[in-house]
Amino acid sequence: MPAADRAGDSEWWCLTVDVLQSVTLPDGTTLDRDEFLGWIWARFGDAGLGGIAEGEVDAAEAAALGLVPSPRVIDAAAAPRDRDWLIDRGVARVTLWFQSAAAAREAAAVLESAAGCSVGIVDRGAAGAADEWRAGFSPIGVPEFGTVRPAWEPGEAGTVAGRTAIYIDPGAGFGTGSHETTRLCLAALAAWADRGGCLGRVLDVGSGSGILAIAAAVRGGARADAVEIDPAVHEAIRANAARNAVASRVSVAAAIPTAAGLHDLVMANIVAEVLLDLADDLCGAVRRDPAGSITGCAILSGLLAADVPRVRAAYAARLGVTPAETSLGDWHCLRFAAGG
Repeated sequence: MPAADRAGDSEWWCLTVDVLQSVTLPDGTTLDRDEFLGWIWARFGDAGLGGIAEGEVDAAEAAALGLVPSPRVIDAAAAPRDRDWLIDRGVARVTLWFQSAAAAREAAAVLESAAGCSVGIVDRGAAGAADEWRAGFSPIGVPEFGTVRPAWEPGEAGTVAGRTAIYIDPGAGFGTGSHETTRLCLAALAAWADRGGCLGRVLDVGSGSGILAIAAAVRGGARADAVEIDPAVHEAIRANAARNAVASRVSVAAAIPTAAGLHDLVMANIVAEVLLDLADDLCGAVRRDPAGSITGCAILSGLLAADVPRVRAAYAARLGVTPAETSLGDWHCLRFAAGG
């Protein structure tokens, strides 16, 4: 479905494109499929493109390809290779959603000149599709935190009597409040704030929709750095921040700030392998006292039970504290802070 109903119109136009594993642009640049889809976002994101459906693979087909069938994919773009069920397909049928027929036809004309993709027909999306998509989302309660509401609902973000309401576009990127890992992180954020933990500067790595950075800002954070490697969702994060009236306090970047020890709260809701790769950077970002002991907090999720021992050990060794652990369904969250 479209990444966002930006125009407030229920009519969308689709363009189907069959994409090989590599594509050569008219200028001779060769891109792999993921790079090509990123190029499409960059080229048409401000020209009516509302979303990209990259295709789907059922569990049986994934197993036949030698991949690991699992319902536990968080973000296919950042997942380990055995959870990216589309990468080995020789041809992926991609659907591009546009806000007008003219925008879809303009894109088709450009893409036809690229070698490695076959452009299909431009067709009207199902009548009322955007309205049906919206109807599938409702407010999500997180008992320890408050409520995550769809961005189009009326109301203002804020915290009253310890209960926080935030408004997120559910198509903007991973992080709508529906996934257990997001709810675990929101609860851990609330636990840190409720015990008097400082929210002076917050780091959210793997920000997705920006939900964690925005939640921290709404809870009173003076500055939140939302780090997301996918530039296609940067504007969506900014839009979500604006919807929650915290745009001036949420910055968006593709890389972790290089200055060490600046953040009172560090959050990362990513898969375990990425958390392990980023352990030095994330632990180095947590604020410490002159003696080197942490005074800030680190919240990590995206973890299955089998992942917890490795991640806990790696971060405990660097942060010098034992984490509090919470779980919801199959997923786990670690909160590292002085005093537990």
